Amino acid sequence: MKSYHQAFILSGLIATVFCFALSSQGETPPPNIGRLIKVSTANYNPPPPPHGGQEGKGVKTVSGEFRPSTLYPELWTSWAIGALVRALAVDPRHLWVGTTNGVIRYNRQDESQTVYTTKDGLLSNIILTINPDLKSQSSAPSGSGGRSSGLTGSGSGVWIGTYGGGLSHFDGASWKTYTPYGGGVTASYGADWQPYQPGQGLGDLWVYDLAFDPRGTLWIATWKGVSRFDGKAFKTYKTEDGLVDAWVYTLSLDPKGYFWFGTEGGVTFYNRQRWKSWTHKDGLGATLPQEKEAVQAYPLPIPHHQEQSKQVQSYNPNYVISSVVDRQGNAWFGTWGAGLSRFDGKHWKNYTSHDGLSGNVINSLAIDRDGVLWIGTNGGVSRYAQRGFINYSKETGLLADTIYAIAIDDQNNKWFGTLGGLTRYTGP
Repeated sequence: MKSYHQAFILSGLIATVFCFALSSQGETPPPNIGRLIKVSTANYNPPPPPHGGQEGKGVKTVSGEFRPSTLYPELWTSWAIGALVRALAVDPRHLWVGTTNGVIRYNRQDESQTVYTTKDGLLSNIILTINPDLKSQSSAPSGSGGRSSGLTGSGSGVWIGTYGGGLSHFDGASWKTYTPYGGGVTASYGADWQPYQPGQGLGDLWVYDLAFDPRGTLWIATWKGVSRFDGKAFKTYKTEDGLVDAWVYTLSLDPKGYFWFGTEGGVTFYNRQRWKSWTHKDGLGATLPQEKEAVQAYPLPIPHHQEQSKQVQSYNPNYVISSVVDRQGNAWFGTWGAGLSRFDGKHWKNYTSHDGLSGNVINSLAIDRDGVLWIGTNGGVSRYAQRGFINYSKETGLLADTIYAIAIDDQNNKWFGTLGGLTRYTGP
């Protein structure tokens, strides 16, 4: 199956139309695609509950029943961008927003913002993942792996993984980019550009996830394996080293500092001494009665690189696109159409829309400071509680129902990246 994440390129075009469609709902369309335009939700009034339930605001529980909740309109704020938001990250002052039109640095205190694109130093405007510098870390967990880390820098910079443009670092003043062929400043490719010998550079130009281990070493998920970067040199691990598949989309570290890699062919664990992998035959991903139940009306992938050997599918339980490890050491994996999988080290447990999930394509996972798991799907956001799932959608305050990214800030606010913009939820 080709990479589902390429679907958001096509979806990014749809987002532009979506942004201007806001004008028909009484909202002012953005004058500049790529900048955050706040959309007020203060006057939003949810529809009455179905089946004669209680009046008022609420959310749907796993049983589908409507119940009152602390979910009020004033807890939701959205921003339209006119682009798909695939990556989010927070530092003590800023929210970093990765879109299909570059990256935005949004000051959460004064609401100022700066947009960075290929005109400023990026090699690609399609942003897949963001991690702040180590010195600018927020203590709150965020991102697919529940972590937000980086090599030491000026304290105001970020590491950015792109679609076809390699890995870039921004220190607050200047850009440096790393590719399979060399690293340095791409504006001139002059004396400050260092060519790499074959096999010594970044694994691939397509970078999907980033995480830093306890030693401060950067690990990079690419379409040609996992690259390790110590600030000077790269080492890339491939299937011959132990990965179940070379197309790696997500990586997370557990409390012991061990690695979990989510790939297009299953999950691989690595503890620096041994590799072990699991696939659907071992329990990863749910088996659904009908493939159409998996993806519903979700856009299908477009070609992977220019690869034509794999067929587009609407459901693949081995296709892992998000991951996070909780405080108890349980590893959670989001799949393409086969729901959410939890692995406790011995047993697999799968959850789908039949169990109350808002959707079966799990694009993003994050754990907040209270240990609550938040799940971004193709049908909204699900909050995993002890008794099941609580779901949030456009009806409860989201800008859009397809969620691509989640970040948790130091106030435990939840930020959701969607098709056409982002939403902040300040509730529990």
